[in-house]
Amino acid sequence: MPTEPIPIVSLCGFLGSGKTTLLRRWRSDDTLKKAPVIVHDLSEFGLDAELLADETSPPAKGRLVGGVAALHGKHAREELSSSLGTALEEIYELNPAPSLVLCESTGAALPWPLIKALTQDKRFFLRHFIVTVDALNLHRDFADGGVLTGDASKPQDLALCHASEVLAEQIVFANVIILTKIDIVPKAAVEAQVRALQRLQPNATIALSAHAGVLLPQLDATPAPKLSMLKSRAKQFELTQKSSTANNVDALVIRDNRPFHPERLHEACRSKLGTGLYRTKGFLWLASRSGHVLMWQQSGSQIALELSGYWRAEIAHNQDGSLTPDEVDQLNAQLKTKHPVFGDRHNELTLIGLKADRESFAAALKEALCTDEEIIAWQKGEVFTDPWPKSLRRA
Repeated sequence: MPTEPIPIVSLCGFLGSGKTTLLRRWRSDDTLKKAPVIVHDLSEFGLDAELLADETSPPAKGRLVGGVAALHGKHAREELSSSLGTALEEIYELNPAPSLVLCESTGAALPWPLIKALTQDKRFFLRHFIVTVDALNLHRDFADGGVLTGDASKPQDLALCHASEVLAEQIVFANVIILTKIDIVPKAAVEAQVRALQRLQPNATIALSAHAGVLLPQLDATPAPKLSMLKSRAKQFELTQKSSTANNVDALVIRDNRPFHPERLHEACRSKLGTGLYRTKGFLWLASRSGHVLMWQQSGSQIALELSGYWRAEIAHNQDGSLTPDEVDQLNAQLKTKHPVFGDRHNELTLIGLKADRESFAAALKEALCTDEEIIAWQKGEVFTDPWPKSLRRA
C-alpha cells in the first residue's frame, strides 16, 4: 500500500477542446502508460474510454477495468460522487500501487462538484486541475476571450452564451490552462487570448499547445491547487450547486446499422449543425467506403474523420488473399451473430448539446441514412458520390 497520498491530475475543458487527444499523447509515454484513468463522460456510449482502454480490456460502465474507470451516463451525473468513490477505492487496491491517477472529464462538467468528488478520499490529492481551451473557438466565438472577461459583448446566440459561461466557470478553478490548436489562429490572437486568460485566472500556468505538444512533466514546477482556496472560490462565485454537469446540456446516442449516404450526410453537416450542438463523436460508415471504420469527431463547426480500422465483414472477403482459409472461417464464424446484410458494420454516435439543436441534428442524421432502395443499390455495387476528403488521418 502507498505510504503517501496518490496525486490526481484532472483534465477538464469545454467540449471538443482537445482533452482526449492530449491524454492519448501523454499515455504514449512509457512512464504514464500504466497510470489508471478515470473517464467522466456524459454519454452512455463511452468513446473516450474505448480510445484510452487496452484492446484486450474493453471498458465497462461504472467499473475499473484494465486501468480505465468508465464513468458514463448516470455515473457522470447524479451518481458522480459515489461512482468516483468506488473507482478511487479500486485504484488504491491496485498492486503495484500507481504513482499517479489521470482523470478526463466531460466538457460539460461543472468544476467544483467534480473537484469535491475527486478529493473525497484522503488517500489521494489533487495535483493539477488542468483546463484546455480551444484557441480557434475562443478567437471565432468569444472575441479572443473578451467575452469571458467582459471586455466584449456577450453573443446574441444563446447557445454560445451558455458555452461561454461554462468555459469561464472551468477556468476560474484551473491551476493550469492549456491553450490548444494555436497553430490555426493568428499569433496576435493567441497573445490576446493569453492576456484574457491571465486576467480570468492570474494564478494559473498558461501553456500553449499545437498537436498535443504539451507534456505533463513540463508542468511539474506548477504548485498543486489548495483545496481550501478552491472551496472559497466556489462560495465567492456562488458555484456550490449540486449538479455535476451544465444545465440543459445532455447527450443523445444514435445507433443504426445502415450506411450513411455520403452526400446527404455532408449536406446535413452544412445546413443542420446548430451552435447548440457542442460536440458529436463516435463511429460510422459510408456507403461509398464499405470497408472503413470511420471515427467521427465534431466540435462547433470543426469536423474530423479518422480511419480507425476495417470492418470484419470487409476483411472476410479476403480480396488481397492475405488471410488463410482458417482465418476466413474464423471471421465468418464471428460474423454469424451480426447483421445478415451489414455484418459488423454499424453507426454509433453521441450528440452532446442543448436539446433543440441536438434533436434537430439527430433528425437530419436519420434522414441521411440510406433508404431500402439505396441499400439494394449498394449491394449491387453502385458507386455513391462522395464529397468527403479522400485522404484521412489514421487513428
